[in-house]
Amino acid sequence: MMKHTVAISGRLARVYFILLKHGRPMGVREVQRLAGLSSSGSAKYYLDRLVELGFAEKQGGEYVAKVNKDSLMSVYIGLLGSVVPRLIPYATFSTTLIIVYYLLARPPVDLLLVATVPTAFLWIEGLRLAKLIRKHISE
Repeated sequence: MMKHTVAISGRLARVYFILLKHGRPMGVREVQRLAGLSSSGSAKYYLDRLVELGFAEKQGGEYVAKVNKDSLMSVYIGLLGSVVPRLIPYATFSTTLIIVYYLLARPPVDLLLVATVPTAFLWIEGLRLAKLIRKHISE
């Protein structure tokens, strides 16, 4: 059986990112206010749609984000009250390792270059995805 990849955009994505960013169960009115939606009915519609698509769970009248592994949106995580691409923590870790290695071992430049190039790609792609998320949240 073939699985289908799910992608969301627009207001639905904005509601999802609000849930993901806060990382806790949230009520309809709170989501309505944070998403700038005109009515609680529209907020409930988007929240119920997220549940239906596997991006959220309903817990006692409140909604909480869920990572849908079959979605392109799974490249984002809620971290310290923000929504960030998974690549950013990886790039940070890799950069830290390179700096510590340089300070402790003083390796030849070619070894540093070999480690720095893939780390630069992590940063480039991570920042590109971060810019994309900011665009989706502000729409």
